[in-house]
Amino acid sequence: MSPTRRTVIGGAAGLAARLTLGAGPAAAAPDAAAPASEPDMFTYMIKTLGEPADASRVSAAEASRYADRVPPALTRFWIEHGRGAYLDGMYWICDPAPFDPLLEDIFNGDPEFNPAEMTVVAYTAFGSLRVWHRQRRKVNVDLLVNQVFNPPASSWHDSKTGQPYAEDFSVANHVAIVRTQYAADETAFLKAAIAAHGRLRRGEVYGFFPALQLGGRYRVEAVQRVKAVEHFVFLAQLSPFSLVGLTPPEPPAHPYGRTEVVRQIGPAQP
Repeated sequence: MSPTRRTVIGGAAGLAARLTLGAGPAAAAPDAAAPASEPDMFTYMIKTLGEPADASRVSAAEASRYADRVPPALTRFWIEHGRGAYLDGMYWICDPAPFDPLLEDIFNGDPEFNPAEMTVVAYTAFGSLRVWHRQRRKVNVDLLVNQVFNPPASSWHDSKTGQPYAEDFSVANHVAIVRTQYAADETAFLKAAIAAHGRLRRGEVYGFFPALQLGGRYRVEAVQRVKAVEHFVFLAQLSPFSLVGLTPPEPPAHPYGRTEVVRQIGPAQP
């Protein structure tokens, strides 16, 4: 059976699971300042997935320009391993600079999310962004449903001590991924898109035409390879963004809770 639109945009159950579980097995581990035996997700990713494909190494001078925008663990990764792709181009650790205007478009005037404090650190082949926020840490932006999710502060505080995890630990868990990050039907759709349209190059994504928000259909035939930044800016203009949250777990139907709209992103409504 072919994948559904719900798969690629992350229906409520799948989205809730991914948002709750984070990057993988180390997501709930103590922070990087804890004993050395605690796992580091960047190290785990390199060990299990290898070096990023189509990677562009970053000089120390260039990385230093982000010293006040992202934690040191990420800039070290850029210098040592580069910015590039994983899982056949499903996931890209990226240069943040081209995405700054996109964040401005989405969050301009919002009372809680200042785009000047946000940095796009990765994106997926179909339009999900991982963003680092200097105060709120992890932010996910889904451009196929125009939704924003920011886990509560409790998610990056140690429940035993009440102290925040180290930022290096948080950013590694936000950016690094594992082999099982995506469902089987998502990876199958990616393989079909590669077979039909070719493998993504750096700076490209697969876009749906017409866009799903405009009534487009989730079919490989509707996909085109396009420039990521330009396409994301286009998608961001189709409808306002909503901030979503997770309800308490409701097993067995919703073991991670359900996504619910909290408010609209943008200037405060009168």
